[in-house]
Amino acid sequence: MDFDLRVKINYDDLTDSEKEMVRFITNRPQDVISMNIVELGEALLSSKSSVLRLAKKLGYHGFSELKYALRSDMTLSSLEPSDLTLLLKQDLDRIFRYIEQTNFQPFLEKLKAARMVFLYATGFSQNNFTKEFSKDLMIANRQNILISGETNLAINSSIITEEDLVILTSFSGETEMIKDVVRELKIKNVTIAAITKFGSNFLSGHADYSFFYEATPLPSYQKQGVHSLIGLEVILDVIARKYREFILFDE
Repeated sequence: MDFDLRVKINYDDLTDSEKEMVRFITNRPQDVISMNIVELGEALLSSKSSVLRLAKKLGYHGFSELKYALRSDMTLSSLEPSDLTLLLKQDLDRIFRYIEQTNFQPFLEKLKAARMVFLYATGFSQNNFTKEFSKDLMIANRQNILISGETNLAINSSIITEEDLVILTSFSGETEMIKDVVRELKIKNVTIAAITKFGSNFLSGHADYSFFYEATPLPSYQKQGVHSLIGLEVILDVIARKYREFILFDE
């Protein structure tokens, strides 16, 4: 998995000093790959052991593997996409690298065991992808209820119990209305799964299971930013496929 992706996943678990180290590495990757671990520790006004702890916290076996990832990232970034099709390929490569590093098993067990699965998505595109996800779960005999609209979500939250599973799909993970519902559900000890774009946000921070997707900005004439949500479509499809594998072959 590339360095930036590992940082996004683990950022909230880093100490302030480790976040400073990450900023240095991100801003000066060329310098870092030419240093040994002692030299980097001195440049960071830190120590060899601190650099090693950061590398392991990001999921690398050691500093050498971290440097290899940086070198690979620099090679990829030098290949600037000449068209949007190449950008799509890069997005798909990133999401599948993330999927390969993610343990879905605990979530799949909860998905199967839940009395009922409630699905809710914010935004037009997110809702369309979640509808397909709902149908895929139905085909796999996993009953679920797709909630449409903020009012209906608030109403249904009163009947959801700790035996249920709630899957919330969001772009930012910061929708104000969702925050109130999440707080209510957590008080009732309801299990929540969040699917949001990469980065620290309220929803993933309060969820029992968090999954992420890359939301790449696309060129557009619109003043409001346009993002590719292919990563969301893929992660939902992968979860549905893995659930089908789980109930058919893993038990």
